[in-house]
Amino acid sequence: MLPTPGFHHLHLNSVDPDAAIDWYARQFPSCARGDWGGFPALLSPNNIMVLFNKVDAPPPTEPQSAIWHFGWHVTDARRSLATYQGRSDVNLLPLYTTDEGGSVLISSDTWPNVSGIL
Repeated sequence: MLPTPGFHHLHLNSVDPDAAIDWYARQFPSCARGDWGGFPALLSPNNIMVLFNKVDAPPPTEPQSAIWHFGWHVTDARRSLATYQGRSDVNLLPLYTTDEGGSVLISSDTWPNVSGIL
């Protein structure tokens, strides 16, 4: 049997890689600033890195797209959501669930449940 697939790193474009790394390190305090292969990086304790490319302009923000995000696993999504909702430097974007504009902030909230319990 093959081992569980994983990934080594993710590249992000940033007009200010140092500021981006500082922001991510505040949001994920288990991570640290570093570099890899000549790129400034955010180093996670599980050997996955976010590498930053310096670019001259930020990416477009419209139309909203799943391409412009990545997921970061947390052990308690509701506690983490409450934490991030209380931070002025975090802008949470909804996950749209219907053409009429329904949305959630935690993807499992779209799963069938009773009183929020799967």
